[in-house]
Amino acid sequence: MAELAAIRYRAFMSYSHRDTAWARWLHKALEDYRIDKDLVGRETSAGPVPKTLRPIFRDREDFSGGSTLTAATVAALDASAAVLVLCSTVSASRPAVNEEVRLFRSRHPDRPVIPVIIDGTPPDNFPPALRYELGADGTITDHPVTVLGPDLRDSGDGKSLGLAKVIAGLIGIGTDEVFRRAERARKRRNRFWGALAGVFLALALAASASAVYAWQQLKTNEAFLNATLKSTTEIVDEAVKLSETYNVPRTVTLAYLEKAEGLFGVMARYGRPTPELRYRKAWMLIQFARNYEILGDTGKQLARANEAQRLLAGLAAEKPDNFTYQRDVSVALDEIGRVMEAQGNRTEALKSYRDSLTIMERLAHADPHNAGWQRDLSVSYNSVGRVLEAQGNLTEALKSYRDTLTIMERLAQADPNNAGWQSDLSTSYDWVGHVLEAQGNRTEALKSYRDSLTIMERLAQADPNNAGWQHDLAISNVQLGGIYQQWKQNDEAKAAFERALAVYDKLSARFPDDTLALVNSTVPLMRLGELYGPDGRAYLQKALAILKQLDETGRLEPQRKSSIEQIDAELARLQNAEAPPK
Repeated sequence: MAELAAIRYRAFMSYSHRDTAWARWLHKALEDYRIDKDLVGRETSAGPVPKTLRPIFRDREDFSGGSTLTAATVAALDASAAVLVLCSTVSASRPAVNEEVRLFRSRHPDRPVIPVIIDGTPPDNFPPALRYELGADGTITDHPVTVLGPDLRDSGDGKSLGLAKVIAGLIGIGTDEVFRRAERARKRRNRFWGALAGVFLALALAASASAVYAWQQLKTNEAFLNATLKSTTEIVDEAVKLSETYNVPRTVTLAYLEKAEGLFGVMARYGRPTPELRYRKAWMLIQFARNYEILGDTGKQLARANEAQRLLAGLAAEKPDNFTYQRDVSVALDEIGRVMEAQGNRTEALKSYRDSLTIMERLAHADPHNAGWQRDLSVSYNSVGRVLEAQGNLTEALKSYRDTLTIMERLAQADPNNAGWQSDLSTSYDWVGHVLEAQGNRTEALKSYRDSLTIMERLAQADPNNAGWQHDLAISNVQLGGIYQQWKQNDEAKAAFERALAVYDKLSARFPDDTLALVNSTVPLMRLGELYGPDGRAYLQKALAILKQLDETGRLEPQRKSSIEQIDAELARLQNAEAPPK
């Protein structure tokens, strides 16, 4: 009997390397498939519906016609919930494919084997281990069995329906339901891209003057031009949001936005440089800057942010009583500060953030009851404090963070039911605690961390399904435990780390694909291992198992891999310390 192994893979893909193109397509289609949120957790014959089908193990071993499987392949088979066999006239004759199917069926008879037809005619395109029953000893008998599977070819089910059948077999949901949901998603994507293409076509027609009426209106009717530009900006902004929803590659979205930017410039030249027109252009530039930020192109991000700031500063100078213009100059300056910070130019970043802060202080003072401006002011204080802290100016950083804290305490007190204000207040206590801890003021740091923890406990209890708040609660406990550990208050430290670990365990149980929760859970595990000494080996072993599993599935960041070596070394040290002298 095979040893029990933890299920790591949703499926193991077995195929002939002559069929690699099909294997790559199916692997990507399955790993990219988005399971609707309302399905996740539903109990089926295959168990609870997972959040994702990742990871799918695609066997890349080249057996050169042999049937001997490597230890890694056998381990992957044992760790898979199902096997997908790409059935073709070639794969049916491959001993390795046959052995993978035979071994999986004999060791895990309760797990499904799904044939996926890509060539040939059943049953001749099935490996023998799939065409015949297996004996009690795992050998292939001469008793044929009838096995049905999806046919991905156009002459069969086709890719769309065939993929739906594969997914249905993996998660235990009816094929019709999977297919209907996929079709609805496809139609939504088509509507999105159709609408977006229509926007750019309309812009192109207007900009090229091929639509005579639109061209005349754009040149002669300023109100029409402003309305068109306003609508265009809103549609482009919405397109950016929808591209995230539909998982559109950022480079594709950016290509469309770059075309829109060019057309926008052509259209803008039709009218006089009115305040409305300049304002519209500035905001579109800010939107472009934010998209370049996501792409990591800080050069283009800075160019767009600088141009937006120039336009908005001009508007604010012309109309100093227009608070909207003033506030938006602050937004543009923040954008410039972020790109400078990303480039490592802290001096210029600090200057931009302070210029933004000066504006927000003036606006917040002019209208102290405007909660939105008060929060904007707190964000400016935080930005300044962050750069000061990075520069090592802890005294000024602490002052800036405490200015933020004062604002957030006031907002949270005025509206105690506003969970957003409460969360921001908790974060403010954390920022203050970080600096106090760096200054060596552990008493005040501990108080600040406790204040943060009290808020997060309340929020997490009020909404246990909010994964973000659960993460924050765990982090608060880890920070608190760190302070206790430094002070040698080991009992308090252990309690804090245990609380953090309990939160991460619940997150991992509810969201098994939450990589962040798994990785972060190793921190309190390692700390507990340190605190318990020789008795903490189980904590270290659990942390090591998590990190190795994430590493094997490609989910561990490179900078985290050193933790594996550290834990291995510590376990070896403990073992040597316990070994009797020779």
